Amino acid sequence: MVSRTRLTGGLVTLIAALFLAQYLRAWLAIPAPQARTSDFAGTYAAAMLWREGQPGRMYDTQAQEQVLLRAGTPRDHLYIPFENPPPAAVVASPLSLLGADAAYRGFSALQLLLLLAGVVAAARAAPWPAATGRAVKLAVMACALAGIGTGLLLVEGQWDGVAALGVGLAYAAWRRDRPGWAGLAAGVALALAKPHLGLGLLAFAAGRRDWRAAGGMAAGAVGVAMASLATTGVGGTGAFVHALLQPANNPLLVMQGASGFFASWLGTSAPALTLTALAVVAGVGAAAWMGAQSRRPALFEPAFAGAVALSLLVSIHLLGHDLTLLAPALVALLAWLARRSASPRSWPDVPAAAALLTWAAMSFASQQDLGNYSPAPPGRLTPVVLAAMAGACCAVVARVSGARSARSGAASAPSLSPSAPR
Repeated sequence: MVSRTRLTGGLVTLIAALFLAQYLRAWLAIPAPQARTSDFAGTYAAAMLWREGQPGRMYDTQAQEQVLLRAGTPRDHLYIPFENPPPAAVVASPLSLLGADAAYRGFSALQLLLLLAGVVAAARAAPWPAATGRAVKLAVMACALAGIGTGLLLVEGQWDGVAALGVGLAYAAWRRDRPGWAGLAAGVALALAKPHLGLGLLAFAAGRRDWRAAGGMAAGAVGVAMASLATTGVGGTGAFVHALLQPANNPLLVMQGASGFFASWLGTSAPALTLTALAVVAGVGAAAWMGAQSRRPALFEPAFAGAVALSLLVSIHLLGHDLTLLAPALVALLAWLARRSASPRSWPDVPAAAALLTWAAMSFASQQDLGNYSPAPPGRLTPVVLAAMAGACCAVVARVSGARSARSGAASAPSLSPSAPR
């Protein structure tokens, strides 16, 4: 007879698989001209320029547009700037040997595989209870992969698979007491792909007083910077810095972090920018507090998940595909909840169901925010769910920490019985 947990796990996996199949169907149905206007097009143009011996022009929008025009990109959609560090173009340069459409398909598929690898790495390192069956683990991993960020990652040809792999490997290394490798994995992956998403994780490592991890992150970032100089020279590296100082090709009010929330209510005004700055300071402080609490091994998973959510929330530039960084953290959190469950053979219990519903709400909110350029209430919804997720993790960490401190205090209190040792 099939147990209820196995049946539920199978049903959850099936639902998640249907979402993934829909993402794949939408991706495969994209016509070639539209594929050439994906976010990957900027990387493709930069990779082509580097391979042709023009590293100093990788951030020249006119040079990029000429490459894209030769590749068949529609004339009315040539402005797709390359905004990653120079080594990203070098890493992607083998794909520039292919046509623009084939390169886009290969890059998107690679990012999906890297995301899967990050989720698997987290699942293998997570503290599952011994009684957890394969059905539950498979359901958890499937749910982590089925978020809307995965679909956007595929369709848009973004770099978040690299970043999510870095997060998954960092978590696994921390769990195995290899903090230096944890920092290096996160530092290299984020510096190469999405450096602006790593502020909360750096604060988390600092709050843990884990200087090996923080040093690993710094070493990873320095390594990417040195690779920039080695592969593109001073001119290419300087062009990258100059490109960072230019206005982004996405207005602030469409962002799905704290910056987008305030801009979508108040416009790009001084009050909105001030509130964003305060939110960044508060979020970084909360991530550091999470790091301090995570020094207790029993609190690592909720603290880590909360820090990743905060790292996304405080990012000035956050869009739906970036939510894939939460996938490894979700797996770790659900494993931790399963370990603490009062009925480990009955999955999902109430806390696990709440975590899954929050993940589903994140996808719904991001879908509603997608392409919403309206500076009016209710504003961006994704940062509200991100804040709720981070707040729930903070509350769990505070409650468990407080309960443990109370038990420790009770155990160390002197006894009033005559036979107590003095």
